[in-house]
Amino acid sequence: MKRMGPRRAITFIERAARVAVALWRRLRLARSKAARATVFTGELPDVLDPRMVYVVGEGSHLWFVALVCPCGCGETLQMSLHSNGRPQWQVTMHADRTVSLRPSVWRQVGCQSHFFLRRGRVEWCETE
Repeated sequence: MKRMGPRRAITFIERAARVAVALWRRLRLARSKAARATVFTGELPDVLDPRMVYVVGEGSHLWFVALVCPCGCGETLQMSLHSNGRPQWQVTMHADRTVSLRPSVWRQVGCQSHFFLRRGRVEWCETE
């Protein structure tokens, strides 16, 4: 039988950090369960509703999708739908008036949120 060395005691700060991470994950999960309603518009409003996904364009010419970052940082995210630009996303509209985006949204600055938008719901990608 292999003998294990002494266990290191977990400090208060490490324990508090673990609790904070667990609470943050639960909060993100709760926010992701409610589907965001879709608004089709020709212009982005000055103030965005965090419960909405905005598809901006005219008729069949869609320019971008915008939403308030679901992490709670309050930043406005805009994903281009132009076929000749990079980065570029594709939007799928569903019969229940929700939308899905491909590929995932991954902020490289700020909060660095990484998620998929599927049928108006945020599905978080696990970070390391």
